[in-house]
Amino acid sequence: MTVGRRQFLTATAGAAALGVAGTASAQSEPDYGGWFDDVSNYDGTVDRRGQDTVEIAVGAEGNDGNYAFDPPAVTVNPGTEVVWTWTGAGSGHNVVSDGDGPLDSGSPVSESGTTYSHTFEEYGVYNYVCTPHESLGMKGAVVVGGPLQGGAGGEGGADIELSGPGWLLGGSVLVAFFSPLLFAAVMRRRYRERPPQPTDSDLELASGPRPVEGAPEVEPAVEVGHDEFDPWGTASLVAAYFVLIALLWVFMYFVEFLGRVSVIG
Repeated sequence: MTVGRRQFLTATAGAAALGVAGTASAQSEPDYGGWFDDVSNYDGTVDRRGQDTVEIAVGAEGNDGNYAFDPPAVTVNPGTEVVWTWTGAGSGHNVVSDGDGPLDSGSPVSESGTTYSHTFEEYGVYNYVCTPHESLGMKGAVVVGGPLQGGAGGEGGADIELSGPGWLLGGSVLVAFFSPLLFAAVMRRRYRERPPQPTDSDLELASGPRPVEGAPEVEPAVEVGHDEFDPWGTASLVAAYFVLIALLWVFMYFVEFLGRVSVIG
């Protein structure tokens, strides 16, 4: 099983936040707000992350003619160049953002092989249309970032080779997450069950009175053994560690796993 760096981090965040083992197995579609309700060739968002360049056909078959983008919805990484290529079918087409977005290929053209490209740098959902055929359902969207599904990891990230079932990965994450609390509980129990140390008066009763000597008394050296343990200090450190890791993983879960991105134009 090959898991990208971003996918590995997302899987661990999901396991911790939800309290379940394993990795995500299905993609959660972005909320397009009904944008694709009248687009006949829309069948979900195609994941094209990990590619430097993504191509979309303009004038593909759909919407009762050659009035569609193919694929109509794609997910890409920031920094990906999206290239729209005209098929030459379905009369003149263009690519224009819906609203104040960055896309504008200009006036409609029908010549086959015409291209228009844009490099997406910011996270978000970029809706666009073919203005002459918007009423026919010739609409599309580019999702930059977004929910996870399979495929490549983050930008510039090498793949991490992992072997074994998904439950083993999730279980390892949970063990690593809760092991500091288990360690603190064991040490606290050991501290409570440790027998009391004898005092000077107890030693005097057991060995009899000490002989009186003229030599000055020397204070005994205090030796701190490895068993000396501050349960409250350790508990505070573990609690701080737990809160910090929990906040980081919850943040990763909402940003990476759920793909909370804004809708732009």
